Amino acid sequence: MRKLKGLLSVTLAAAMVAGLAGCGSSGGSSSASDGAVDSASASSVSGSSGETAGEGGSFTIGYNNYRVGSYSLDILQKNFEYACEAMGVDTMVVNDEGKIDNCPTNVDNMISSGVDAIAFFGLNDNVMLSVAQRCEQAGVYFAFYDHMPSEELRETIADYEYYAGCAATSDITTGNAAGEYAASTGAKKAIIVTGEESDPSHNARVQGFTETFEAAGGEVLGVGWGSPALADALSRANDLLTANPDTDFIYGSSGDCGVAAKEALASHPDVQAEVFATDLDPDVLTGLEDGSIGAANGAHWINVYFAASLLVNALNGNELTAEDGSAPCLVVPVMNLPSSYTDLYNKLWIEEFPFSEEELAALVGSDVVLDDLQEVLDNYTIENRLAAMVEQGRVTQEEVDAAAE
Repeated sequence: MRKLKGLLSVTLAAAMVAGLAGCGSSGGSSSASDGAVDSASASSVSGSSGETAGEGGSFTIGYNNYRVGSYSLDILQKNFEYACEAMGVDTMVVNDEGKIDNCPTNVDNMISSGVDAIAFFGLNDNVMLSVAQRCEQAGVYFAFYDHMPSEELRETIADYEYYAGCAATSDITTGNAAGEYAASTGAKKAIIVTGEESDPSHNARVQGFTETFEAAGGEVLGVGWGSPALADALSRANDLLTANPDTDFIYGSSGDCGVAAKEALASHPDVQAEVFATDLDPDVLTGLEDGSIGAANGAHWINVYFAASLLVNALNGNELTAEDGSAPCLVVPVMNLPSSYTDLYNKLWIEEFPFSEEELAALVGSDVVLDDLQEVLDNYTIENRLAAMVEQGRVTQEEVDAAAE
């Protein structure tokens, strides 16, 4: 039924394009996009050839940037637009301006403007459900990126015919990776500087770190819950270090929490500990470069590649599904980035892109199956990506070897 609906969607879209052409339309998505720019604070509308997705035509995928100007969110947008261009579809991007109440309104505006699908960044299940209902009612494919809907929400929308799936990181897995790294250094006593306990992302990261670290024989001496803002996190980090001078590892569950941890550590010369941060933002990268942060994880920018793939394939009548026929939930791994790889990461992940256009184009097509996407995710490590980039001529083996030393 999901496959049939996808095929009908493509047929109807083709008929609508033909009808518009007969009415003197200039083609592309400019007229529909112009309306969204005015009414939904869209930050950009980009075009592509459309040859991959529409076989000569073009689909338009809407995308919400929750807050234009945010480092992480802007990188996600850049990667989404890059992926869509590689996959042959147009994009319409709206700016929610950091206001959750703007999200449903902007989705309504994108639907009214005629987008064929929507990739949505939702902060919680309530807004995700609201968006899911809007898209389902309008017959617009949708997928969630970066923030994973809860298991309860996924069950609620499992039968939605236009739900293409989600591609997001698992915060528990992110914490697991940090805990594994801590254990690998030989650390035995850790403290955690984190956000609000009610924040599902921080809560899950703390849980994942604690479970993995303690399973390896470590002990979490204390957790500093509260506002993740740098000044507030710095105060908690100082308090934790004063109370636990024997700690040998500090996990900051966000960029600001990690920076707070390393700044507090500098004020406690009696404590010998390594700092690990989640989120590879500029201040964390600076800490990696100068050695004040030992390692960090993140590089989750690629989740938008897979959200785009799910949507483009669905639009082309190739709905990718799990074994039980449900929409897939792809867990995008985060990479642990040792400080020695910082320069390569800046060049190849931030200034450029971690996958080539050819690699992304291969994620769509009539012969693509879900296992193809999962295989790419399973092999997403810094070592594997750098090896691929060496083959592509984007970096030399000598540069990679020097970073690994």
